[in-house]
Amino acid sequence: MKNNFGFKSGLGIFFQGLGAALAFMLSLILGNLISPLSPAIMEAGKSASGFFSTPLAFLFNALANSVILVWAARRSSFKGLALAGQLFVLSFGAQVFMTQIETGYFLNAFPLLTNNFQLYNLMLRGFLTSLFFSLLVTLIVGGFSKNPRPQTNFTVTTDNAVKQGSWLAVVYIILYVLFGYFVAWQVKELRLFYGGPAELNGFFEQWSITLMQKPEIPVFQYFRGVLWMLCLVPLFKGFTGKRLELVLLSGLAFALLPTAQLAFANPLMPAGVSLGHFWEVSISTGIFGALCAWFIPKAIQTGS
Repeated sequence: MKNNFGFKSGLGIFFQGLGAALAFMLSLILGNLISPLSPAIMEAGKSASGFFSTPLAFLFNALANSVILVWAARRSSFKGLALAGQLFVLSFGAQVFMTQIETGYFLNAFPLLTNNFQLYNLMLRGFLTSLFFSLLVTLIVGGFSKNPRPQTNFTVTTDNAVKQGSWLAVVYIILYVLFGYFVAWQVKELRLFYGGPAELNGFFEQWSITLMQKPEIPVFQYFRGVLWMLCLVPLFKGFTGKRLELVLLSGLAFALLPTAQLAFANPLMPAGVSLGHFWEVSISTGIFGALCAWFIPKAIQTGS
């Protein structure tokens, strides 16, 4: 009986994941149709390349998004629109909003996005894709049914969130600085893309130059760290599994949601730059997401 139940459960999860992967592709296509890119970006995209081929990039993104959101949905105590909202905050926040505010901060490196509204268009496309996808995943996992769902094992209190979040945002700056230099900045193509030197400067020399050019960057990244944490709060408050599972899910979500899209052919940056950012962001934000899940949510049931 136990083996049969396990097989049926595994089969159900497989078909939910498959359905979610197809739902992501559909959501991405709908977002692109409703809010298309500008002709200039479309023209540049004809000669662009990614570090994966287009079919493989679609598959990678569909698998990453479906695994993370189906996992989050199946472990959620929420149902209906509350569940869809929880998934939307995670999907849109980590995958679109947090990445595009970084793009906006370094807008001078992206000529195709300057003096127009294309950055807002990218946000709108991502908003629509995440909205459609969150609703479809909620439907696929039975979130709109009247069946009861398990109670959450965690809560997020204001006092603990402020206490832990204040120093975790500093940790985010440290991760940003370390991985920005020792991973991304090691790629010559990426350095030149952002107007950096062909020859690699030392760690302290490079960050001294950066701080001279952008003295506000620590404050900007501190508040980005806070915003990253807010993307996870709905997930924390509705999670019905154990803490270790929450740590794994949060780390994976922050590792792949902001970075999987870099696999596509990108008219805004060369494939080498995309790949450098993929490794930089996936590792640093993955670590940060895991740390947030360990310290911010408070267990409300014994054994969580």
